[in-house]
Order: sequence, then C-alpha cells, then structure tokens
Amino acid sequence: MSKNKFVSESFRGVQPLVPMTRVRTIMKSSPEITQINQDILFVVAKATELFINQFCREAFKNCSKANEMDYKKLADLVANEEKFEFLSEIVPHKVKAKDALKEIEANKISS
Repeated sequence: MSKNKFVSESFRGVQPLVPMTRVRTIMKSSPEITQINQDILFVVAKATELFINQFCREAFKNCSKANEMDYKKLADLVANEEKFEFLSEIVPHKVKAKDALKEIEANKISS
C-alpha cells in the first residue's frame, strides 16, 4: 500500500479544523511550490491544527485563571520556550511607541 493511499484511507471523512483552502493559498505563495497534492494539503493542514492546539495548551498552563488567555501569555511562551523561538518575530512582546522611539534615538546617537 502506498503512503498516499494510507493517508487517504486513514483519514477519510475527517477534515482538519484549519481551512484547507487557506493552507493551499499560503503554500502557493512559495515560489518553490508548483503543485500541491490533496493528501499533502491535508497533512499540512492537520499538522497546523495540531501545532496550534499544542501551542495554546502550553500557553494555558501559564494562565492563572482557567479561561484567561491574552497576547502577553503567547508572547511570554514564545520568549521563554526554545521550541517556539521561530515565532519570535511573529509573536513578539508588545512595545509602547514612546519606548520604541527612545530606543531608536539611542541607537542613532550611539552609531
């Protein structure tokens, strides 16, 4: 049995929660991708769903209240967990505009 047939038969009728059309659009935005097999699209969408689920579970571990989740908790998780370091530019800690401007001015002076 081929690997593609295995994927198709194992997950028949199970759709990922992440919209596959959105995943296809994102995948097509890469110049290296010329063709997207339906099975590969499914696997990437399902993997994305599982990643988001794990990311949120770990962020919830750091919440003091059971139903409290905010951007700061996600940014803290990204900053403190090495396995989420690749998200540091996507989920950075927020910086107030006045603090950012001060830092820019300080960098100009020291340069």
